[in-house]
Amino acid sequence: MPIDATTSYSADPDRVLAVLTDEAFLREVAQALEAQVQEASSRADDTGTTTRVRLSAPTTGIPPVFARFVGTTVPVSQVTTWTPDGDGGHHGSLDLRAEIMGREARVTCERRLTPAAGGGTRATVTGDAKVDAPFIGRQAEGAVRDLVSQVVLRHEHEVLQRRLGEG
Repeated sequence: MPIDATTSYSADPDRVLAVLTDEAFLREVAQALEAQVQEASSRADDTGTTTRVRLSAPTTGIPPVFARFVGTTVPVSQVTTWTPDGDGGHHGSLDLRAEIMGREARVTCERRLTPAAGGGTRATVTGDAKVDAPFIGRQAEGAVRDLVSQVVLRHEHEVLQRRLGEG
C-alpha cells in the first residue's frame, strides 16, 4: 500500500508552507523523532523553496526482522522542493534517502497544499518507498511506508499544528 495521507489546517496554504519550510520547524520535527540533526536548511528563490535535512535517525520501532541488520541509528537525507501551483496552493516534491548496510532506502512523495473550501488548507502526501535489498526488499518497503505514514507524518502534523496554534 503506497503512502497516502490527508490532513487539514485552518491556516491558509502560504502560512502552512512558511512553517513547513522554516529551519526551526525542521529541527523541531527531527527532535520529535528523537533524531540528531546534522543539517536543516531552507533556501527560497524565484521558482520556490527547497529544504534540506540531514540527520541520524534512531531505528527504534522498526520491525524486529530488520532490527538485526541495522544499528541504533540510520543516516537520512531529505530534500523537499516546493513551488506555487498557480491555484493559490503549493506543490512539493520530497526525496528522502537512507543508507542501511550499504543499501539504499528511498522514499519519494508528492506533497500538495491546496486551499480548502471555506478557508484553510488541505494537505496531502502521496508516495512510495523502494529498498535496494535482495530477498527482503518488498518487506522492507512495507516497513518504510508504515514508518513514514504512521510515525514521521504524525510527528510532523503534531508539530505543525502546534506551530500554527491549532493543537
